[in-house]
Amino acid sequence: MSTWTIDTSQWPIAVHAVEGSLSDRQLDDYLREASALMENHGEYVAIMDASRIGSVSAYMRARITAWQRQHRALVNQKCLGVVYVLSSPLLRFVTMTILLVTGLGVPYVVCATREEALAWARGRVRDVAPVATAP
Repeated sequence: MSTWTIDTSQWPIAVHAVEGSLSDRQLDDYLREASALMENHGEYVAIMDASRIGSVSAYMRARITAWQRQHRALVNQKCLGVVYVLSSPLLRFVTMTILLVTGLGVPYVVCATREEALAWARGRVRDVAPVATAP
């Protein structure tokens, strides 16, 4: 079964996780929720945990690219940093290369485990985040 979650229990760290291969509808639902989080709450660090993601459809690639373009200014305003969690060394390399070429506009890191991601996110919050309240 494919699922997505956005966990804000450690606010101002939000953990976005995908498991399996999302349907087009699931992806659209996830992007609506992610947009609402950004639009309605303060600054935060995003952990994008794709360590258990399945195949990525052409629709998913196109939809995420369009979402990133549409929300770039808001991401730059609200996001204190992004951590990508990818279990595959090849995917980490590809992601780092793409981010190096395209830029993200906010500090980011690519790592292998959620534990690494949480450590970086907590450090980022400690360094720059104002006192935040949970959404």
